[in-house]
Amino acid sequence: MALSVVVPVYQNPYALRHTLSSLAAQSLPAEQFEVIVVDDCSPEPVAGLVAQFADVLPVRWVRHPVNRGRAAARNTGASTATEDHLLFLDADSVAHPELLARHVAWHADGHERVVLGRRVESDWRTAARFADPGTLPDVVPCHQDDARMGFGVETEGTVDSSPWVFLVSHNFSLPRRTFVDIGGFDEVFDRWGWEDTELAYRLYLHWERAHGRFVYAPTATCYHVPHYSDFGRNWDNARSGLEYLVRKHEHYEVERLGEYPRDQVLNLPTYAAFLERAVDASAQLAPELERSLPAAGRRLWAGRGARLLRHRPTATLDVTSERTETNKPLLGLKTPWPDGSFDDVVHWENWRVLTVTDLGGLIRESLRLAGALYLAGTVAPTGEHPLACPADVLGALQTSPFVVRQIAVTDSLWAIEVRP
Repeated sequence: MALSVVVPVYQNPYALRHTLSSLAAQSLPAEQFEVIVVDDCSPEPVAGLVAQFADVLPVRWVRHPVNRGRAAARNTGASTATEDHLLFLDADSVAHPELLARHVAWHADGHERVVLGRRVESDWRTAARFADPGTLPDVVPCHQDDARMGFGVETEGTVDSSPWVFLVSHNFSLPRRTFVDIGGFDEVFDRWGWEDTELAYRLYLHWERAHGRFVYAPTATCYHVPHYSDFGRNWDNARSGLEYLVRKHEHYEVERLGEYPRDQVLNLPTYAAFLERAVDASAQLAPELERSLPAAGRRLWAGRGARLLRHRPTATLDVTSERTETNKPLLGLKTPWPDGSFDDVVHWENWRVLTVTDLGGLIRESLRLAGALYLAGTVAPTGEHPLACPADVLGALQTSPFVVRQIAVTDSLWAIEVRP
Protein backbone atom coordinates (compact mmCIF):
# COMPACT_ATOMS: atom_id res chain seq x y z
CA MET A 1 0.00 0.00 0.00
CA ALA A 2 1.00 3.65 -0.39
CA LEU A 3 0.04 7.04 1.04
CA SER A 4 -1.12 10.33 -0.40
CA VAL A 5 -0.14 13.00 2.13
CA VAL A 6 -2.50 15.97 1.90
CA VAL A 7 -1.15 19.23 3.31
CA PRO A 8 -3.56 22.22 3.26
CA VAL A 9 -1.88 25.58 3.70
CA TYR A 10 -2.78 29.24 4.02
CA GLN A 11 0.14 31.61 4.42
CA ASN A 12 2.88 30.65 6.92
CA PRO A 13 5.66 29.55 4.51
CA TYR A 14 8.01 29.30 7.50
CA ALA A 15 6.02 26.40 8.98
CA LEU A 16 5.39 24.80 5.59
CA ARG A 17 9.12 24.68 4.88
CA HIS A 18 9.67 22.74 8.10
CA THR A 19 6.82 20.37 7.21
CA LEU A 20 8.13 19.64 3.71
CA SER A 21 11.69 19.24 4.98
CA SER A 22 10.51 16.63 7.47
CA LEU A 23 8.59 14.75 4.77
CA ALA A 24 11.73 14.69 2.66
CA ALA A 25 13.50 12.93 5.56
CA GLN A 26 11.07 10.02 5.94
CA SER A 27 12.22 6.43 6.33
CA LEU A 28 9.42 5.29 4.04
CA PRO A 29 10.76 4.99 0.47
CA ALA A 30 9.71 7.88 -1.75
CA GLU A 31 8.00 5.52 -4.23
CA GLN A 32 5.50 4.59 -1.50
CA PHE A 33 4.04 8.06 -0.99
CA GLU A 34 3.19 11.35 -2.63
CA VAL A 35 2.67 14.79 -1.10
CA ILE A 36 -0.07 17.14 -2.27
CA VAL A 37 0.12 20.72 -1.04
CA VAL A 38 -3.15 22.61 -1.39
CA ASP A 39 -2.72 26.38 -1.26
CA ASP A 40 -6.02 27.89 -0.12
CA CYS A 41 -5.39 31.18 -1.95
CA SER A 42 -2.55 32.44 0.22
CA PRO A 43 -1.79 36.14 -0.41
CA GLU A 44 1.71 35.04 -1.42
CA PRO A 45 1.44 31.77 -3.41
CA VAL A 46 3.54 28.91 -2.03
CA ALA A 47 4.33 27.39 -5.44
CA GLY A 48 7.89 28.66 -5.37
CA LEU A 49 8.54 27.13 -1.97
CA VAL A 50 7.04 23.79 -2.99
CA ALA A 51 9.13 23.77 -6.16
CA GLN A 52 12.29 23.90 -4.06
CA PHE A 53 11.51 20.38 -2.82
CA ALA A 54 10.77 18.83 -6.21
CA ASP A 55 14.15 17.08 -6.37
CA VAL A 56 13.95 15.53 -2.91
CA LEU A 57 10.25 14.87 -2.45
CA PRO A 58 7.42 13.46 -4.61
CA VAL A 59 5.35 16.61 -4.20
CA ARG A 60 2.61 18.32 -6.20
CA TRP A 61 0.90 21.66 -5.70
CA VAL A 62 -2.69 22.83 -6.22
CA ARG A 63 -3.99 26.35 -5.62
CA HIS A 64 -7.54 27.56 -4.96
CA PRO A 65 -8.39 30.76 -6.87
CA VAL A 66 -10.36 31.94 -3.82
CA ASN A 67 -10.06 31.12 -0.13
CA ARG A 68 -12.50 28.28 0.66
CA GLY A 69 -11.42 27.01 4.06
CA ARG A 70 -9.54 24.00 5.37
CA ALA A 71 -12.31 21.48 4.73
CA ALA A 72 -12.44 22.36 1.03
CA ALA A 73 -8.64 22.40 0.78
CA ARG A 74 -8.41 18.89 2.18
CA ASN A 75 -11.12 17.69 -0.20
CA THR A 76 -9.22 19.19 -3.13
CA GLY A 77 -6.09 17.35 -2.09
CA ALA A 78 -7.96 14.08 -1.65
CA SER A 79 -9.61 14.44 -5.06
CA THR A 80 -6.22 14.67 -6.76
CA ALA A 81 -4.65 11.85 -4.74
CA THR A 82 -3.59 8.69 -6.54
CA GLU A 83 -2.67 6.34 -3.69
CA ASP A 84 -5.02 4.01 -1.82
CA HIS A 85 -4.68 5.67 1.60
CA LEU A 86 -4.80 9.30 2.66
CA LEU A 87 -2.77 10.94 5.41
CA PHE A 88 -3.90 14.42 6.40
CA LEU A 89 -1.07 16.48 7.85
CA ASP A 90 -1.29 20.17 8.70
CA ALA A 91 1.20 22.62 7.18
CA ASP A 92 2.51 23.50 10.63
CA SER A 93 3.38 19.92 11.58
CA VAL A 94 6.90 18.50 11.49
CA ALA A 95 6.80 14.78 10.80
CA HIS A 96 8.90 12.37 12.83
CA PRO A 97 11.12 10.40 10.38
CA GLU A 98 9.01 7.30 11.04
CA LEU A 99 5.61 9.01 10.79
CA LEU A 100 4.61 7.78 7.34
CA ALA A 101 6.02 4.28 7.90
CA ARG A 102 4.02 3.90 11.09
CA HIS A 103 0.78 4.98 9.44
CA VAL A 104 1.44 2.48 6.64
CA ALA A 105 2.08 -0.28 9.17
CA TRP A 106 -1.30 0.29 10.82
CA HIS A 107 -3.07 -0.15 7.47
CA ALA A 108 -1.00 -3.11 6.26
CA ASP A 109 -3.53 -5.74 7.35
CA GLY A 110 -6.19 -4.26 5.05
CA HIS A 111 -8.66 -3.61 7.86
CA GLU A 112 -10.71 -0.48 7.24
CA ARG A 113 -9.83 1.96 10.02
CA VAL A 114 -8.79 5.49 10.93
CA VAL A 115 -5.35 5.92 12.47
CA LEU A 116 -5.06 8.89 14.83
CA GLY A 117 -1.49 10.10 15.07
CA ARG A 118 0.05 11.90 18.03
CA ARG A 119 0.95 15.59 18.10
CA VAL A 120 3.54 17.16 20.37
CA GLU A 121 3.11 20.84 21.23
CA SER A 122 6.70 21.92 20.66
CA ASP A 123 8.52 24.31 22.96
CA TRP A 124 11.46 26.39 21.74
CA ARG A 125 13.94 23.65 22.65
CA THR A 126 12.09 21.15 20.47
CA ALA A 127 11.63 23.70 17.69
CA ALA A 128 15.40 24.21 17.57
CA ARG A 129 15.71 20.58 16.42
CA PHE A 130 13.40 20.88 13.42
CA ALA A 131 16.35 21.22 11.05
CA ASP A 132 17.33 17.65 11.98
CA PRO A 133 14.07 15.69 12.50
CA GLY A 134 16.02 12.60 13.51
CA THR A 135 16.92 14.30 16.80
CA LEU A 136 13.34 15.11 17.76
CA PRO A 137 12.39 13.64 21.17
CA ASP A 138 10.00 10.72 21.50
CA VAL A 139 9.42 11.48 25.18
CA VAL A 140 8.35 14.99 26.15
CA PRO A 141 7.02 16.62 29.34
CA CYS A 142 3.33 16.02 29.91
CA HIS A 143 2.44 19.66 29.26
CA GLN A 144 3.89 19.32 25.74
CA ASP A 145 2.36 15.98 24.91
CA ASP A 146 -0.78 15.34 22.93
CA ALA A 147 -3.67 17.28 24.49
CA ARG A 148 -5.90 14.22 24.12
CA MET A 149 -3.89 12.48 26.81
CA GLY A 150 -6.03 14.41 29.27
CA PHE A 151 -9.10 12.62 27.89
CA GLY A 152 -7.57 9.16 28.29
CA VAL A 153 -6.76 8.58 24.62
CA GLU A 154 -4.26 5.85 25.50
CA THR A 155 -6.64 4.00 27.84
CA GLU A 156 -8.13 0.89 26.28
CA GLY A 157 -11.74 1.42 25.17
CA THR A 158 -11.77 5.20 25.63
CA VAL A 159 -11.49 6.08 21.93
CA ASP A 160 -14.25 3.61 21.05
CA SER A 161 -16.67 5.37 23.42
CA SER A 162 -16.63 8.67 21.50
CA PRO A 163 -14.09 8.57 18.64
CA TRP A 164 -15.29 11.79 17.05
CA VAL A 165 -13.85 13.70 20.03
CA PHE A 166 -10.38 12.26 19.35
CA LEU A 167 -9.98 12.73 15.60
CA VAL A 168 -8.02 15.90 14.94
CA SER A 169 -7.12 16.69 11.35
CA HIS A 170 -3.48 17.58 11.92
CA ASN A 171 -2.32 13.93 11.73
CA PHE A 172 -4.64 11.08 10.74
CA SER A 173 -4.95 8.51 7.96
CA LEU A 174 -7.67 6.33 6.44
CA PRO A 175 -8.46 4.45 3.22
CA ARG A 176 -9.17 6.83 0.35
CA ARG A 177 -12.24 4.79 -0.66
CA THR A 178 -13.75 5.25 2.81
CA PHE A 179 -13.17 9.00 2.64
CA VAL A 180 -14.89 9.14 -0.75
CA ASP A 181 -17.77 6.93 0.38
CA ILE A 182 -18.77 9.28 3.19
CA GLY A 183 -18.41 12.39 1.03
CA GLY A 184 -15.19 13.82 2.48
CA PHE A 185 -15.17 16.93 4.65
CA ASP A 186 -18.34 19.02 4.79
CA GLU A 187 -17.37 22.27 3.08
CA VAL A 188 -19.99 24.26 4.97
CA PHE A 189 -17.19 24.47 7.54
CA ASP A 190 -15.32 27.36 5.95
CA ARG A 191 -13.81 28.72 9.17
CA TRP A 192 -11.50 27.32 11.81
CA GLY A 193 -12.75 24.32 13.78
CA TRP A 194 -15.10 21.33 13.99
CA GLU A 195 -14.83 20.08 10.39
CA ASP A 196 -12.67 17.17 11.61
CA THR A 197 -15.06 16.30 14.45
CA GLU A 198 -18.00 16.23 12.06
CA LEU A 199 -16.11 14.02 9.60
CA ALA A 200 -15.25 11.63 12.43
CA TYR A 201 -18.86 11.40 13.54
CA ARG A 202 -19.96 10.49 10.02
CA LEU A 203 -17.26 7.82 9.90
CA TYR A 204 -18.58 6.48 13.20
CA LEU A 205 -22.09 6.28 11.76
CA HIS A 206 -20.78 4.83 8.48
CA TRP A 207 -19.27 1.97 10.45
CA GLU A 208 -22.51 1.61 12.45
CA ARG A 209 -20.80 2.58 15.71
CA ALA A 210 -18.54 -0.48 15.58
CA HIS A 211 -15.60 -0.59 17.96
CA GLY A 212 -12.03 -0.92 16.75
CA ARG A 213 -12.37 1.35 13.72
CA PHE A 214 -10.52 4.29 15.30
CA VAL A 215 -7.08 3.59 16.75
CA TYR A 216 -4.65 5.91 18.47
CA ALA A 217 -1.05 5.45 17.33
CA PRO A 218 1.24 7.21 19.83
CA THR A 219 4.37 6.39 17.83
CA ALA A 220 3.01 8.11 14.68
CA THR A 221 4.20 11.49 15.88
CA CYS A 222 4.27 15.00 14.50
CA TYR A 223 5.48 18.18 16.18
CA HIS A 224 3.50 21.42 16.09
CA VAL A 225 5.53 24.34 14.73
CA PRO A 226 5.23 27.31 17.12
CA HIS A 227 3.62 30.28 15.40
CA TYR A 228 1.39 33.21 16.28
CA SER A 229 -2.30 32.35 16.63
CA ASP A 230 -5.23 34.16 18.19
CA PHE A 231 -7.07 31.28 19.85
CA GLY A 232 -9.76 33.53 21.25
CA ARG A 233 -10.62 34.69 17.75
CA ASN A 234 -10.38 31.16 16.40
CA TRP A 235 -12.87 29.85 18.94
CA ASP A 236 -15.19 32.77 18.28
CA ASN A 237 -15.09 31.93 14.58
CA ALA A 238 -15.64 28.26 15.36
CA ARG A 239 -18.90 28.86 17.23
CA SER A 240 -21.02 28.86 14.06
CA GLY A 241 -19.40 25.59 12.97
CA LEU A 242 -20.26 23.92 16.26
CA GLU A 243 -23.85 25.12 16.02
CA TYR A 244 -24.07 23.74 12.49
CA LEU A 245 -22.63 20.36 13.52
CA VAL A 246 -25.09 19.94 16.40
CA ARG A 247 -27.99 21.05 14.21
CA LYS A 248 -26.94 18.80 11.33
CA HIS A 249 -26.88 15.60 13.39
CA GLU A 250 -29.28 16.36 16.28
CA HIS A 251 -28.23 13.43 18.45
CA TYR A 252 -27.30 13.24 22.11
CA GLU A 253 -23.87 11.83 21.18
CA VAL A 254 -22.81 15.21 19.76
CA GLU A 255 -25.18 17.48 21.69
CA ARG A 256 -22.62 18.18 24.43
CA LEU A 257 -19.71 19.06 22.14
CA GLY A 258 -17.94 22.31 22.82
CA GLU A 259 -18.05 22.27 26.60
CA TYR A 260 -16.08 20.13 29.01
CA PRO A 261 -14.65 17.69 26.41
CA ARG A 262 -13.22 15.45 29.12
CA ASP A 263 -16.72 14.98 30.56
CA GLN A 264 -18.04 14.32 27.05
CA VAL A 265 -15.66 11.39 26.77
CA LEU A 266 -15.84 9.97 30.27
CA ASN A 267 -19.60 10.25 30.83
CA LEU A 268 -20.93 9.17 27.47
CA PRO A 269 -20.76 5.38 28.05
CA THR A 270 -22.76 5.81 31.28
CA TYR A 271 -25.29 8.04 29.55
CA ALA A 272 -25.67 5.70 26.58
CA ALA A 273 -26.14 2.61 28.74
CA PHE A 274 -29.02 4.24 30.61
CA LEU A 275 -30.65 6.12 27.74
CA GLU A 276 -30.78 3.05 25.51
CA ARG A 277 -31.61 0.51 28.20
CA ALA A 278 -33.70 -2.38 26.93
CA VAL A 279 -35.89 -2.77 30.05
CA ASP A 280 -37.64 0.38 31.25
CA ALA A 281 -40.75 0.74 33.36
CA SER A 282 -40.98 4.52 32.98
CA ALA A 283 -42.91 4.40 29.70
CA GLN A 284 -45.86 2.61 31.31
CA LEU A 285 -45.92 5.16 34.13
CA ALA A 286 -46.02 8.15 31.79
CA PRO A 287 -49.86 8.50 31.95
CA GLU A 288 -49.68 8.57 35.76
CA LEU A 289 -47.12 11.37 35.60
CA GLU A 290 -49.30 13.28 33.16
CA ARG A 291 -52.21 13.16 35.62
CA SER A 292 -49.93 14.49 38.38
CA LEU A 293 -48.93 17.62 36.44
CA PRO A 294 -50.84 20.80 35.56
CA ALA A 295 -52.40 20.72 32.11
CA ALA A 296 -50.42 22.38 29.31
CA GLY A 297 -51.43 23.16 25.75
CA ARG A 298 -47.89 23.20 24.33
CA ARG A 299 -45.74 20.60 26.03
CA LEU A 300 -42.28 19.28 25.28
CA TRP A 301 -41.98 15.75 26.63
CA ALA A 302 -38.46 14.41 27.17
CA GLY A 303 -38.23 10.68 27.80
CA ARG A 304 -40.23 7.59 26.96
CA GLY A 305 -43.94 6.92 26.98
CA ALA A 306 -45.19 9.92 24.99
CA ARG A 307 -47.43 7.71 22.82
CA LEU A 308 -49.30 6.55 25.93
CA LEU A 309 -50.27 10.04 27.05
CA ARG A 310 -53.85 11.24 26.89
CA HIS A 311 -52.81 14.56 25.38
CA ARG A 312 -50.24 14.33 22.64
CA PRO A 313 -47.20 16.55 23.34
CA THR A 314 -46.30 19.27 20.86
CA ALA A 315 -42.82 17.77 20.55
CA THR A 316 -40.66 15.09 22.17
CA LEU A 317 -37.08 14.31 23.06
CA ASP A 318 -36.90 10.51 22.81
CA VAL A 319 -33.50 8.99 22.05
CA THR A 320 -35.07 5.61 21.26
CA SER A 321 -37.25 6.98 18.44
CA GLU A 322 -36.37 8.23 14.98
CA ARG A 323 -35.43 11.84 14.39
CA THR A 324 -38.37 13.79 12.91
CA GLU A 325 -39.61 17.36 12.84
CA THR A 326 -41.31 16.82 16.21
CA ASN A 327 -38.96 14.30 17.84
CA LYS A 328 -35.28 14.87 18.46
CA PRO A 329 -33.01 12.16 19.97
CA LEU A 330 -31.46 14.69 22.32
CA LEU A 331 -30.86 15.09 26.04
CA GLY A 332 -32.31 18.60 26.02
CA LEU A 333 -29.14 20.66 26.53
CA LYS A 334 -29.23 22.10 23.00
CA THR A 335 -32.56 22.07 21.17
CA PRO A 336 -33.63 23.58 17.83
CA TRP A 337 -36.75 25.43 18.98
CA PRO A 338 -37.03 29.21 19.51
CA ASP A 339 -37.44 30.88 22.89
CA GLY A 340 -40.85 30.38 24.46
CA SER A 341 -41.95 27.59 22.09
CA PHE A 342 -43.73 25.63 24.86
CA ASP A 343 -45.85 26.18 27.95
CA ASP A 344 -43.81 23.64 29.90
CA VAL A 345 -41.09 21.03 29.53
CA VAL A 346 -41.37 17.64 31.19
CA HIS A 347 -38.17 15.65 31.66
CA TRP A 348 -39.12 12.12 32.56
CA GLU A 349 -36.53 9.71 34.03
CA ASN A 350 -33.74 9.98 31.42
CA TRP A 351 -32.41 13.26 32.85
CA ARG A 352 -31.52 11.55 36.13
CA VAL A 353 -28.29 10.09 34.71
CA LEU A 354 -26.85 13.54 33.94
CA THR A 355 -24.00 15.07 35.91
CA VAL A 356 -24.90 18.17 37.88
CA THR A 357 -23.07 20.27 35.26
CA ASP A 358 -25.21 18.87 32.46
CA LEU A 359 -28.32 19.11 34.62
CA GLY A 360 -27.66 22.83 34.99
CA GLY A 361 -27.46 23.19 31.22
CA LEU A 362 -30.66 21.20 30.79
CA ILE A 363 -32.52 23.44 33.25
CA ARG A 364 -31.35 26.63 31.55
CA GLU A 365 -32.29 25.34 28.12
CA SER A 366 -35.70 24.16 29.32
CA LEU A 367 -36.50 27.54 30.87
CA ARG A 368 -35.45 29.20 27.63
CA LEU A 369 -38.12 27.15 25.89
CA ALA A 370 -40.89 27.39 28.50
CA GLY A 371 -41.96 29.06 31.72
CA ALA A 372 -42.00 25.84 33.72
CA LEU A 373 -39.90 22.70 33.91
CA TYR A 374 -40.82 19.43 35.57
CA LEU A 375 -38.08 16.99 36.53
CA ALA A 376 -39.69 13.64 37.23
CA GLY A 377 -38.55 10.14 38.04
CA THR A 378 -39.68 6.74 39.21
CA VAL A 379 -39.31 5.51 42.79
CA ALA A 380 -38.00 2.14 41.62
CA PRO A 381 -34.47 1.18 42.76
CA THR A 382 -31.79 2.76 40.57
CA GLY A 383 -29.97 -0.54 40.07
CA GLU A 384 -26.58 -0.29 38.38
CA HIS A 385 -27.12 3.23 37.08
CA PRO A 386 -26.05 6.35 39.07
CA LEU A 387 -29.36 8.23 39.08
CA ALA A 388 -30.33 11.45 40.83
CA CYS A 389 -32.85 11.20 43.69
CA PRO A 390 -35.30 13.97 44.64
CA ALA A 391 -33.65 14.94 47.94
CA ASP A 392 -30.27 15.30 46.24
CA VAL A 393 -31.70 17.33 43.36
CA LEU A 394 -33.54 19.68 45.73
CA GLY A 395 -30.36 20.13 47.71
CA ALA A 396 -28.19 20.69 44.64
CA LEU A 397 -30.54 23.38 43.34
CA GLN A 398 -30.61 25.39 46.56
CA THR A 399 -27.77 27.53 45.21
CA SER A 400 -29.50 28.08 41.85
CA PRO A 401 -31.40 31.27 40.93
CA PHE A 402 -34.58 29.26 40.23
CA VAL A 403 -37.76 28.64 42.19
CA VAL A 404 -37.73 24.93 42.98
CA ARG A 405 -40.30 22.79 44.78
CA GLN A 406 -41.44 19.19 44.89
CA ILE A 407 -45.01 18.96 43.60
CA ALA A 408 -45.80 15.28 43.29
CA VAL A 409 -44.98 12.09 45.13
CA THR A 410 -46.86 8.81 44.62
CA ASP A 411 -46.02 5.19 45.24
CA SER A 412 -44.56 5.07 41.73
CA LEU A 413 -43.08 8.47 40.87
CA TRP A 414 -42.06 11.96 41.98
CA ALA A 415 -41.79 15.36 40.31
CA ILE A 416 -39.97 18.64 40.97
CA GLU A 417 -41.11 21.92 39.49
CA VAL A 418 -38.51 24.49 38.41
CA ARG A 419 -39.40 28.05 37.39
CA PRO A 420 -37.35 31.17 36.67
